[in-house]
Amino acid sequence: MNQVEKQDTVAVSLVGTLDNGTVFETATVSEPRIIKIGEQETPQAIQRIILGMQVGEMRKIRIEPEEGFGIRRKDLLHTIPKQKFTDKIEPKVGMLLSMNVERDGVNHQVPATIVEIKTDSIIIDYNHPLAGHPLNYELTVVNITKG
Repeated sequence: MNQVEKQDTVAVSLVGTLDNGTVFETATVSEPRIIKIGEQETPQAIQRIILGMQVGEMRKIRIEPEEGFGIRRKDLLHTIPKQKFTDKIEPKVGMLLSMNVERDGVNHQVPATIVEIKTDSIIIDYNHPLAGHPLNYELTVVNITKG
């Protein structure tokens, strides 16, 4: 029996939903999501549930915010003067931006969402859009490549 083990690369079809039914991620059998067991790009909770699965097997998992994209942090809300925006962008609530942030002397591009527009300033949320939400996944193993 071919089961998923540590270091394997696994192709899965999946549907990821929030508690309100909003679908935030899908991957089909013809275009599966590729997960390398042991790498940080996939939440550890998903990797744990996949371990031991076989091709064709389906499982459901609920990931609490702490194991997913984290809890929402108020310190990641920042107020930016409106004049920092160029004439090329007309800011709107809900707009997703790619912002430059310096961390440990290195510039990083990070996503940020406009959450409020005031007369002279704009409030930007640097939390991941899925932070604070439990994540529900239904996933099926499509293929296993031994590591």
